[in-house]
Amino acid sequence: MSRYMSPMFTPLYNSGNHSNGNNMRTGYAGRATRRAANRKGDGAIVKKIDYPHPKGLELCFKQGAEEGKMSADPFTVELQMYMEMKGFPHKVHILNPEASKGLPEWFRKNNWDGILPMTKYDKEQYKLGSAETMMALEKKFKVPLMSHGGMGAGRFRGKTVKNLTLSLLKSVRPYDSTNPDWVDLLAEFRQLDEYLVGCHNKEGDYLKAKRFSLWDLRMVPALYSLVAVANYFKPGFAIPDEVSRLRSYCNHAFEDPIFKKYCPSVRQIVRYFEPKLNVRIMLEDSVV
Repeated sequence: MSRYMSPMFTPLYNSGNHSNGNNMRTGYAGRATRRAANRKGDGAIVKKIDYPHPKGLELCFKQGAEEGKMSADPFTVELQMYMEMKGFPHKVHILNPEASKGLPEWFRKNNWDGILPMTKYDKEQYKLGSAETMMALEKKFKVPLMSHGGMGAGRFRGKTVKNLTLSLLKSVRPYDSTNPDWVDLLAEFRQLDEYLVGCHNKEGDYLKAKRFSLWDLRMVPALYSLVAVANYFKPGFAIPDEVSRLRSYCNHAFEDPIFKKYCPSVRQIVRYFEPKLNVRIMLEDSVV
């Protein structure tokens, strides 16, 4: 069983053994690997690129996103993947706004609520949150060009799945029709499945392009967090068989080399959710 799978979620295909992605170093996956080789210990990516890019790009992440570590925060993961795919040189700050120490002056002046991730570029451009950052940068810097997803992708924001994950795991009701949070999540699953069927072999179809769109970057970390740990907090979770396209999409997207590079462990995600749910889960040593 893959390390991201909850006990009730069975892969629909044999992923084989490519945990390090050594047999998939072509296309953007290969470029991502070469970019990683240019990282330095000061948190800056210094690779020179020959296409327009934001000047003086600085990213602020939560603690846990240090160089060489995986972050369990899905907003951090999606922005890390975006930067990897775009190849923009940038500097990373690891911050703890609650401690109020070591915060850049521009962060204090422009982010009173301490929202992370936060981005600064082109001297006086500031963006709060991963979604706002990606949309702003993609609008201005279109090279390398990224798809926004298929027709109708705009109605999905990834945040819906994130919010429903929290409310679902907080609920004491089972995963059935008596639980309004499960009913809402199931409706979201069905809409996602319809979307994936609608864009089959068209613009935004990951299974055809094997390259993440902006839509994929928002959805994959959110879906992964839910699938990976739901049964540790409340047993009985499974993505229903009726949304077969969504199940297939998850199986393949979770194995994408660029996601696996930034994918947190199950243990990390459990620890990420524990304070949000006000519980403590005893994990076996085999859970990594």
